[in-house]
Amino acid sequence: MSLETELKLRIDSRHLARLAAHPLLKRATPRTTHKLYSVYYDTPDLDLWRAGVTLRLRRSGKKWVQTVKSGGSVTAGLHEREEFETAIATPMPDFEALAGCAAATLFSSLELRAQLKPLIVTDFTRANCMLTPAAGAAIEVSIDHGLVKSGNATETLCELELEVKSGPACHAYQVAAQLLETVPLLVEDRSKAARGFALYLGTPQQPVKAPPSTLTASMASNDAFKSLVQGCVSHFMNNQRGMLSDGDPEYVHQMRVALRRLRSVFSTFAPLFQPAVSAPQMAETRWLAGILGAARDWDVFATETLPPVAGRYANHAGLVLLADAAARLRINANRRARRAVASARGQGLLLALGAWTNAETWLETLNDSQHRELQRPAIEYAREVLSVALKRVRKRGRKFAELAPADLHRLRIAAKKLRYASEFFTPLFDEKPAREYRAVLARLQEALGSYNDAVKMTQLAARASSGLKGVPINEARGIMLGWSAGMQDAGTRYLKRAWKDFRGAEPFWK
Repeated sequence: MSLETELKLRIDSRHLARLAAHPLLKRATPRTTHKLYSVYYDTPDLDLWRAGVTLRLRRSGKKWVQTVKSGGSVTAGLHEREEFETAIATPMPDFEALAGCAAATLFSSLELRAQLKPLIVTDFTRANCMLTPAAGAAIEVSIDHGLVKSGNATETLCELELEVKSGPACHAYQVAAQLLETVPLLVEDRSKAARGFALYLGTPQQPVKAPPSTLTASMASNDAFKSLVQGCVSHFMNNQRGMLSDGDPEYVHQMRVALRRLRSVFSTFAPLFQPAVSAPQMAETRWLAGILGAARDWDVFATETLPPVAGRYANHAGLVLLADAAARLRINANRRARRAVASARGQGLLLALGAWTNAETWLETLNDSQHRELQRPAIEYAREVLSVALKRVRKRGRKFAELAPADLHRLRIAAKKLRYASEFFTPLFDEKPAREYRAVLARLQEALGSYNDAVKMTQLAARASSGLKGVPINEARGIMLGWSAGMQDAGTRYLKRAWKDFRGAEPFWK
């Protein structure tokens, strides 16, 4: 039994020659190329896959190797799984050879054995070599090009694997970052088996919301910080493929939320670190969040804000012109967002975050007192930061009835930070009080968000109509201004109720 650790990245087949010619790989030895044919077995209901286990039989030349993978995790493209390999004589599962694997109990079921069938096939050519990026470190580089098949469904396979044979995993990220400087690569969160089972199920990809917090009562603050950063990166990664290939605006929304949550993690734990510790990550996250934010704003304006107004004033010439201009701006904003995510800078951010959390390099800059703070129970720190965040929201909400739109915007940001922190730390406290408090807080944030959208409506309408002239467009601007005022009035009434409920809610951490 061994732990397999490998970083996966997608590459377009057009760039394979450029990758192979990269100086880092060109001078690596030995360089080999061979065909690999693999068959993945599971039951028709995917009992193994649902249990986190894969059974693979792979042929290389005339030899067959049986591999069971189980458990593990994926963070920023780094796949870590327990692996149990044995050489077998025939291209059929050898259950006797599985006695020593972690999933031996699962395979001892005669009923399960009888149902196992070959469901997925991968057929590809692998070119590989070894790198030694540092003393005691060894990375096996594999470039795979071929097909993943399940029944009549087929998908092209073209990826780069950096398997850590020795040394810390951060070296794999560093190698990937060097290759990314000259070759377009995309961090990949799916294994070959995952791609194959998606083909088998035939289920379309869908936007993925933020996963529940994985914090536990026994965690120290440092472990909580690391877990939350990795959770935000996974949330981002789970939507990346869909965002780059699908027009559903929910992908952009979820990726923007992931980056907002990540920035909130940084600010929540900022008191434990020197300011410079997370500065590079914060700056790059802010850059990408800004581009995704612009795309999201135009998505909302073009698909949610404008249609009701245009429907009320059907065929108004000015609103038609406004809608056309907004549609163009939306297309351009989404194009910029996709370019930014797929760029070397965007993918480099993911690699940097992966390397940073894997190596925990922030620990190198701390003094003894700061180290002790990071080893405090996370629940103690949670109580402190939640109380501070609540105090900030209450301060922003003083004289609530007199707050101007800019003040309400600042209140919305403070409420959002409190909500994210509440979601992060919820598992450390009693579930029911935490759930009830978060529901009240969510209603407040929703009300503040709706009010903010109403205010932003006129700003986006002005940008969309910039350069357009004439009576119809002037009328359209006036209509949008009046509609916005009406939404703000309605939103203010809802806001007052939401604020009153929030003020009366009992903080769950006390």
